[in-house]
Amino acid sequence: MRLESLSLQDFRNYERVSLELNPGLNIFVGDNAQGKTNLLEAVYVLALSKSYRAARDTDLIRQGADRAVAVARVRRLAAVELGFVLSHTDKKRLLVNQKATTANRFVGNLNAVLFSPDSLQLVKGAPSDRRRFLDVQICQIDPVYRKTLLEYQRVVRQRNSLLKAAQESRAHLNQLPAWDRQLVNLGSQVMQRRRTVVASLQNITRGIHGEISQDREELQLIYQPFFAENGYSQSEGDRQEEEELKAIFRQELQRLRREEIRRGCTLVGPQRDDLLFVVNGMDLKKYGSQGQQRSAVLACILAELELMYGETGEYPVVLLDDVMSELDQNRRLQLLTLLNDKAQTIVTTTSLASFPAELVQRAAVYRIERGRIA
Repeated sequence: MRLESLSLQDFRNYERVSLELNPGLNIFVGDNAQGKTNLLEAVYVLALSKSYRAARDTDLIRQGADRAVAVARVRRLAAVELGFVLSHTDKKRLLVNQKATTANRFVGNLNAVLFSPDSLQLVKGAPSDRRRFLDVQICQIDPVYRKTLLEYQRVVRQRNSLLKAAQESRAHLNQLPAWDRQLVNLGSQVMQRRRTVVASLQNITRGIHGEISQDREELQLIYQPFFAENGYSQSEGDRQEEEELKAIFRQELQRLRREEIRRGCTLVGPQRDDLLFVVNGMDLKKYGSQGQQRSAVLACILAELELMYGETGEYPVVLLDDVMSELDQNRRLQLLTLLNDKAQTIVTTTSLASFPAELVQRAAVYRIERGRIA
C-alpha cells in the first residue's frame, strides 16, 4: 500500500499544494510552524476520517477560507482515490472514487501508523491514550469492530443520560435493564477483539524489542480489562470465555449500580480497560526509565506495522512526525533500518543531520516553508 499523490486546498496553512510521493522514504524538512505536521495530519484524516489533533473538523479549514479539500491517490491492488471536504456550513463529506460514503466504508482504504513525540507518552500517559492506540489500529483492519465500537459508545452515552435522569426520578431506572443488555453484549465483543489483538501484538513485539534491547530485556504487553483488579480470572476457551466475560460484566454492573447512579455515569465496560507494558516483570509506567519506555513504544509501533501486514497483506503508510530528534542515534538507526524497503514512510524533520547519508540519497526530500512545498 502506498500513497502516490496528495492534493490539499485550504487545509490548515496550505492554500493549495499538490505533490507526487516516493514509494519509499519521503522526508519533509522545514523549521517549526511551517506546516510539516499539518501535512501528516491531512494524510491521517484520509486514513481515519478524523484528525488526531483537532477537536472540530472546522479547525482544519485555513483561516479565511470557506472549506478545505484533500484528495489522494492510493495504490493497493488497484488505484483508489480518496478525498474529504470540510465546510463551515455543511457536514463533512468523505469520498471514495469521487462518490460520497460513510466513515465505516471510508476507513480501511488507506491504512496509516503515526509515530509522533506524543506517541512516546504511550507508556506513561493515561489509559485513554492506550485504548485509543488499540482502537485506531483495529478500526483500520476490522470494519466490524469499528461498527461495534461506535454502537457501544452510543449505548454508553444513552445510558449515562439515563443514570443522570435517575438522580432526579428513580422511575427512569425501569429502562436500565434494556441498556444493560446492550452494554454487556457490545462491550464483550469489543473486549474480545482487543484481547486477541494484544495477544498478536505481544507475539510480534517480543522479537522486535529483543532486537532493540539486544536481548537484554523482555517486553510483555498485557491487556487489562476493567475488572482486572477485582479478583476475577478467565478461562482460555473462546466460547466459555465469552460467556464468563458477560457474567462478570453483569456482576460488576450489579455491584456498582448505586455508585453509577450517584455519579451519573457508566463505570463498567471497556471504556475503562488498560494496556500494561512490562519489562522483565517490571511495570514500565511506574518503574521504567525514559529510555526503556521509548524502546517499548518503538517496538510496539513497529509491531503494529507487522500486525496490519498480517491482517491485510500490505504494510500501512508510516507517518513519522519529528521523532528523529526525540530518539538517540541507535534507536533512529534501528527505526529506519526496520522500515527500509518495507513500508512507504513520510518523515518530517527540522534537519537532515539525523538521517544516514545513504538513506537521504535514496529518499525524496521536500522543503516546506509557510505552507509551500518545494
